[in-house]
Amino acid sequence: MSDTPMSKSRRDAVKMMLGTAVAIPVINLIGVGSIRAADAPANAVAADDPTAVALKYSADATKADRAAAARPGMAANEQRCANCQFMQAAQTSGDWTVCTLFPGKMVSVNGWCSSWTLKAG
Repeated sequence: MSDTPMSKSRRDAVKMMLGTAVAIPVINLIGVGSIRAADAPANAVAADDPTAVALKYSADATKADRAAAARPGMAANEQRCANCQFMQAAQTSGDWTVCTLFPGKMVSVNGWCSSWTLKAG
């Protein structure tokens, strides 16, 4: 708390309201959350999602360090969400699909995480 007394003038109140009214659209332009691709659904996994960080998820498998954390079953450069057992094919929407590792969120079919496991069959 501040020891400075609060100003009670109408002019200061109007300045505060105008400053707030200007700040809200600017904050929306800058973006409070993570930046997403224009075609990503609203419930796409964000890069800063705690689970995504822990699993080293990348929406673009070519940008992921797959060689260092490659899993058996397929060459590292071929591993992506589209051929992972955790992908829910019945719930795919374009280039996005539901993954059981990220409940309620969608991942890119071209993505990759360190839990990638070859789809059976």
